[in-house]
Amino acid sequence: MTMLGTIRKNKPELPQQMNKKEIHISAFYFTNDTTVVNCVPKKNKTVVLMSTLHHDNEVSNRNDKKPQMILDYNASKGAVDTFDQVTYTYTCKRKTNRWPVILFYNIHDVSAYNTYVLWTSIDPNWNANKLTRRRLFLEELEKSLTKEHISSRKHFSRTEEAIRIFKNIQKPKIVTTIPVSESTRGKTVKRERCKFCPSSSDNKTNMLYGNYSKHIVKVMSHICVT
Repeated sequence: MTMLGTIRKNKPELPQQMNKKEIHISAFYFTNDTTVVNCVPKKNKTVVLMSTLHHDNEVSNRNDKKPQMILDYNASKGAVDTFDQVTYTYTCKRKTNRWPVILFYNIHDVSAYNTYVLWTSIDPNWNANKLTRRRLFLEELEKSLTKEHISSRKHFSRTEEAIRIFKNIQKPKIVTTIPVSESTRGKTVKRERCKFCPSSSDNKTNMLYGNYSKHIVKVMSHICVT
């Protein structure tokens, strides 16, 4: 199995001396089974390729002095760049540092585009006069994939636990209001303290742990009027 493809120049696996800036100059790096080339085809642009098919530093006779690795890549991998450009237009990818998630997003994009190609080959006249043909197809695809799930959520689960939770949510909330007299209208009304509660000078920790049981007994045996 052979491999030929581009690689980012900031990868830590690459040699540190790959900093060539001269135009039309290519630097080759070799291992036992892999060749890496660093080429500067024009100003402020660097192309780095890795190949297990090429094992020499062959350079073309053209004016731009491109390595043979780049020429072979352009001759055979043009469809890959075109496909990446097409899927980038309508993609589900989001920023993430987890490579399994990136692979999952890529599977979705590739599957959606392949489905679009198959559908248009089966029905070439489907929205043929519209420029947003692929976007319309993706919308229809999304609706068809989620329609069954949305329909299943129209009705609540029949289990007793689900019914109990639903009834608790639907219970009306009781809201109590404090009557405001004419003398206190427009002013901030300070809520009175319960006469059975400990005074404000008591330590909160002691109230929670030491006087908690006594406080509960008093409250349960009297009605607090605030």
